[in-house]
Amino acid sequence: MQIRKATENDITGIAHVHIKSWQSTYKGILPESYLNSLNLEARKKNWSRNLKMLHSATYIAENGDGKIVGFAAGGPEQTNHLHIQGEVYAIYLLKDYQRQEIGRKLMKAVVDELVQKQHGNLIIWALKDNPSRGFYEALGGRIISEKTVKMAGIELAEVGYGWENILDILVKL
Repeated sequence: MQIRKATENDITGIAHVHIKSWQSTYKGILPESYLNSLNLEARKKNWSRNLKMLHSATYIAENGDGKIVGFAAGGPEQTNHLHIQGEVYAIYLLKDYQRQEIGRKLMKAVVDELVQKQHGNLIIWALKDNPSRGFYEALGGRIISEKTVKMAGIELAEVGYGWENILDILVKL
């Protein structure tokens, strides 16, 4: 498994993983009709924009065949929270590649870059019903904030896992 910085050539693979991981992770949380309607071309367009403007630290996991099986993205905290500097915006893996330490390696790559950019602390938002939230807890994250988001026409609870000192997460990675 290779972890490397994402490039524009990776957009299709990232978009594919994004869709497939949402369909498996959020099944039973988001409406099935919404999950089935996720569109590769639309996700590619979003990721093309994200790689150019928003996600300053985006990494992919590539299997031995060169297929993208996961990604993570992070950068400056996006809501202008007064006390939070860094944020992991997304981390997704294809279901068959979960629980193999790949998520930890992706997180480490993103967090290492955020540390280099002098972000002193970190937040990661997750749907409260996300069955993978335990991953953040295993890395020492504590719920520091909650909010409601509207997704697929429904309101969902989201929790923010935080690390007061970004170096604390590196100890767990």
